[in-house]
Amino acid sequence: MKTLFLAIAAGGLAVSPVAASAQAYQAERVLKTMDAGDLSAVLTNMGASWDVVPRDDDTDLYQITFANGLKAFAWFRVCDGGQCRGLTLLAAYARDEAYSNDAVLDAKLRAFNDSAPAGKAFRSTGDSILSQAYIISDNGITMANIQSQIEVFISSCDSLDQFLSQP
Repeated sequence: MKTLFLAIAAGGLAVSPVAASAQAYQAERVLKTMDAGDLSAVLTNMGASWDVVPRDDDTDLYQITFANGLKAFAWFRVCDGGQCRGLTLLAAYARDEAYSNDAVLDAKLRAFNDSAPAGKAFRSTGDSILSQAYIISDNGITMANIQSQIEVFISSCDSLDQFLSQP
């Protein structure tokens, strides 16, 4: 299965280049909150590319392509004045014909979730399969740990792709 970008961003769909303040990746820097500069530094360190789309709730949607080709979305949560304590990661997969039956797909996703607890896979209300992870900075998180958690998400998405390819 291939991941795809869905039209998740409501409102202004004009894609704009990242305009975050320049910030260097500092592996051991502890963040109590995260912002666009922090995410940009981590993504740059990972060799990812991305575009930013404004959302109706005054946050930005990051459309990310990771070095391995995985396409995913990210957006901040629990924000105050541009400083946020949560980051949602989401990858969307086209639904394969082998899983046209909702009950069969749901059982397969439950089995995956039981075997891979680092993220969450589920069926969207449309015809997509979604993989989601959430990163929090409550009480502090290093930039290296943010990167590690994103790498776990990427690995989980690869595992989901392989899992869904098996009968």
